[in-house]
Amino acid sequence: MPMAALWKHLRNFDPALADCITDMELLMRNLAKAIIANSGQMLVTAVLVIVVTGLFGGMIVRRLKQPLILGYILAGVLVGILFKAGFGLAANNALDSLANIGVALLLFAMGLEFSPKDLLPIRRIAVWGTLAQVLFTMITAALLAWLLDRRNGWFPNWPARIVFGIAFVSTSTAVILKTLTGKGMNNALSGRVMIGMSIVQDLTVIPLMLLATRMGELSNGAGLALRQLIIGGTGILLILLAGKRFLPLLLKRAASQGVRELYLLAVIVTALGTGYVSEWMSLSFSFGAFLAGIALSSSPYGKKALTELIPVRDLFAMLFFVSIGMMLDVDYLFNNFLLVTSLVAATALSRTLVLAAITWAGGYRNVIPLAMLFGMVPTSEMAFVVGRLTLDGGVISHAAYSLILCITVCTMIIGPAVDSLTAPVYDLLKHSFGSKKTKDDIALPDPDLSGHVIISGGSPIGREVARLMRQWEQPYILIEPKYRDFQLAEKERLSVIYGDLPHEVIQQAAGLASARILLATSFNPEENLTAIRAVRSVRPDLPVISRAGSPEEARRLLPHRLNGIIQPGFEEALEMSRRALLGMDVSVGTIQMALDQARIDHYQDHDGEPLSEIQLETFRSIIFWIRLPDGCPLEGISLAEADLRRRTGVLIVAVQRDGKLMRNPTGEFRMQSGDMLAAAGDSEDCRKLEELLIPSGTAQNA
Repeated sequence: MPMAALWKHLRNFDPALADCITDMELLMRNLAKAIIANSGQMLVTAVLVIVVTGLFGGMIVRRLKQPLILGYILAGVLVGILFKAGFGLAANNALDSLANIGVALLLFAMGLEFSPKDLLPIRRIAVWGTLAQVLFTMITAALLAWLLDRRNGWFPNWPARIVFGIAFVSTSTAVILKTLTGKGMNNALSGRVMIGMSIVQDLTVIPLMLLATRMGELSNGAGLALRQLIIGGTGILLILLAGKRFLPLLLKRAASQGVRELYLLAVIVTALGTGYVSEWMSLSFSFGAFLAGIALSSSPYGKKALTELIPVRDLFAMLFFVSIGMMLDVDYLFNNFLLVTSLVAATALSRTLVLAAITWAGGYRNVIPLAMLFGMVPTSEMAFVVGRLTLDGGVISHAAYSLILCITVCTMIIGPAVDSLTAPVYDLLKHSFGSKKTKDDIALPDPDLSGHVIISGGSPIGREVARLMRQWEQPYILIEPKYRDFQLAEKERLSVIYGDLPHEVIQQAAGLASARILLATSFNPEENLTAIRAVRSVRPDLPVISRAGSPEEARRLLPHRLNGIIQPGFEEALEMSRRALLGMDVSVGTIQMALDQARIDHYQDHDGEPLSEIQLETFRSIIFWIRLPDGCPLEGISLAEADLRRRTGVLIVAVQRDGKLMRNPTGEFRMQSGDMLAAAGDSEDCRKLEELLIPSGTAQNA
């Protein structure tokens, strides 16, 4: 048998994969026997089957360095084969319910991610180019359906043929987004163009889907169909308008409770509740959830809703893709293999070739047209919605629906593999014909952001540091993991990214490769440690300064060879002590040495081992101030003549005179009594400078 041969080949491919495959086979057989023994628990069993197969499928494809979605779909296909081979599965209704919830939450999250601001830089190509592609693809696919009807009679009228065309005009945003994220390319310009055009495709499908679902009523008269279209359009407007006004109030009320679980429940109720209302208005359940996401996308609570929904969305998306794979009729695929493969190629090319040509004509060069050609192959989840609704409405036959389902699943399966051709083909063409690096290669952030400070936030300290950096006109980027803090930073127009630094995408967006220093400012020590470990794995040489809330937290940070540890309570005590000693006429050098020793004693490793050289450097003072008293031996002498660098080891970086601060004074600057000198050096340097500038017995305050 072909499947047996394939199974044997997979076993021999990799020893580790063989173990996963064997375990999955045993589990599937046991689960199948449980299904036969207890059919009353069909929904629970169906969920268990999907979760287990999704887990093993995901583990296998990750070992093969492929996207998780591919593993989910293939796992579903495999389970479908096993059950149909001799175990039977009567959980179709349960699987349909799970698939409906999964696609609804998936489309709701897609609606939340939609932002008109994302389309502004590429609006011409994303809007007008996509509309041209949608029209071309719909007409081409409709003509293919007309040719099929002449052979098989599956599409006997033009409404059914147009439905076939509508099903393939859109690319799967979920698949390409996960694929781009896995490659770290979602912030590249090519990724932004792909996602932007995919979102416009989905928005275009909305009125087309509404039209498709009403085509079955054309036989009852155009007036009735038009009236239903008006009712549907009115329903869409009501959902969007009411959603913008009332749905944020629900989320606001849930957020005011301060309980994360309540907010998550409010988000799920919003998605599924709007879907239920949409279905009651004769629209699609998942379509209503998509509209709810769009309505909330511009709300202050939209991003927070998305962040809370992500784990639930990913779980139900897995359920959806596995169940889709289970719905694939493998016998139908093999019996119509040439037809299906031909239509997969034809429908995909009718979309990707046009997108590649449009982006090229729009002035986008280098890898972008190839990314359109190879990366936009997966057909959108909307095809399932269009097919199901028109099947229920009597517009298309069950054979036509099976064909749409089969083509869509196949494009999702081969999509990630085809996308992997982009880079090698581009390298081949670039090597053969040459290529100039243009703005089309630029990825976010702007390449001008270099030598900057990365502030890993999550606390008011991070925002305060960002304000100071902006005030001092120094390059910086603030990373806020909490949405409310992100909002506060946005209101102040700080340069801020919403996310967590350990994520590779956030590191790329923050320009970690070209950063000068990292400041870990979170009140949560685990967040600081996680961020530091992630950064050290990429930039082991990057200087890092971290906040530590207690001596125990400081000791945990020491093994990571930081360049600075700031413990607020202890540093406040040191500053107050410093000022007290100055008021008691203790010399600056004595104070500096006492402070340094106090820091070393305080941050000493808990096991008593001596601190390393870099750890000692962490606690040495960098800048200290010293006042020139009356009768100073260097009064009236220039800095160049004094030669303080050679004589004491310090570098004078600033001078304060008569309330005015002069940074980086030149060698011609002449010192006067009363001047405040800012000297860079360690405690010993400070002592030498103090002995040189201050006569014995002269009191010194700073």
